[in-house]
Amino acid sequence: MKKVLNNFDKIFLIFLYLQPVLDVSSGVLLHFGYEITISSAIRTLFMGLCVIYLIFYVKNKKINLYLLSLSVYFVIFSGITIVSKGFDPLLYEVKNLLTTYYFVILLLTLVMLYKNKTFDVKNLFILYCIYLLFVFIPNILGIGFDSYWQSKEGAVGWFLSANVVGSILSILLPILIIYIKKINFKLIIIFLINLYVILSIGTKVPVLAFIIIISVNVLYYVICLLIKKEYKKISIILIPAVILITSAIIILPKTSFYKNIIIHINYLEEKSNGKIEPETFIDHFIFSQRLTFEKNTRKAYKEANLLQKVFGIGYIENYATDNVSFKTIEIDYFDVFYRHGIVGFILFFIPIIYVVISIIKNVKTLNHKNLNLLLSITLIFILALFQGHILVTPANSIYVALILSIVYNNSLKEAC
Repeated sequence: MKKVLNNFDKIFLIFLYLQPVLDVSSGVLLHFGYEITISSAIRTLFMGLCVIYLIFYVKNKKINLYLLSLSVYFVIFSGITIVSKGFDPLLYEVKNLLTTYYFVILLLTLVMLYKNKTFDVKNLFILYCIYLLFVFIPNILGIGFDSYWQSKEGAVGWFLSANVVGSILSILLPILIIYIKKINFKLIIIFLINLYVILSIGTKVPVLAFIIIISVNVLYYVICLLIKKEYKKISIILIPAVILITSAIIILPKTSFYKNIIIHINYLEEKSNGKIEPETFIDHFIFSQRLTFEKNTRKAYKEANLLQKVFGIGYIENYATDNVSFKTIEIDYFDVFYRHGIVGFILFFIPIIYVVISIIKNVKTLNHKNLNLLLSITLIFILALFQGHILVTPANSIYVALILSIVYNNSLKEAC
């Protein structure tokens, strides 16, 4: 075990490269009706290894105290579940409990792991390309899985969730821009494949994130060149940007992304007799009914007893009634608060707040690298609000934990 812990960085790197493979295996198995996935077992085992690494290798008193507090909370949460709902739903509740807190365990592990080590951004570049190919190849061949069960269009390759893949591509892209030092044929091909993927899967998030990321970077370079009075170089940046925008205007109406927007708007107009109220538009179009889900869960939380308000109502609402619900809100902040109560919410966000505050304090200059690192972190917390499953889903949260840890430790090794 000591040898394993001494080489934990290599083990983590292997585990990291397994992520797209695990996601594809989940997508394929669940697509054909198999509920048990290999990915859950492997990720749970790695979570256990992280706890062992923190307790027996890192031996940090503050982290050990936090882990003890978390363990006590887990026991109390399980006890309240048994008392209020019985033993039958315990496995389901504990499974979701571990899935949610997977992120904080991984964050603490990676913060300590990369305290004195560097992480080569080339690894993320390779992983990004793997995700692209697992969507691009099946979609081109017409054997990709549909992004939606009904109504909307789009294909997500061999993955299970378009939102998960879209989120991963969105939060990694600013980091990869740091990697790019010069434009070549390989990068142009990857760029075109990336455009095809984010437009074909049909969700709004990766497209909007792409626009924001590229716009911010172009604006940054234009401002820098204006300050230096290098006006000729501005045209070198703006001409490709104009070509890209013009091409997008021509291509966009033919994409799944655009078609789904039209389908959604038509549905809302039909439902509201041609007049879409602002509240309906915000809830249905921007939040995909997540505000309605929040309202329902808020009601269940208000009706819960004091212990459940403090330690959480869990993942099954109104258990043993006609109104039983397994639906999550899909806004991470609300899901953590209602499912795990005041205590669980505080325990979840303590390490995150500490890391983010430290990052902000350590940013001395807003250079190109820092801009994109902060942009990636900003997107993480925006997506956690508007889409969810960023902080509380292991497939996404592993990349969030990695980004926060390498930025916190300033341990990112850039491309040569």
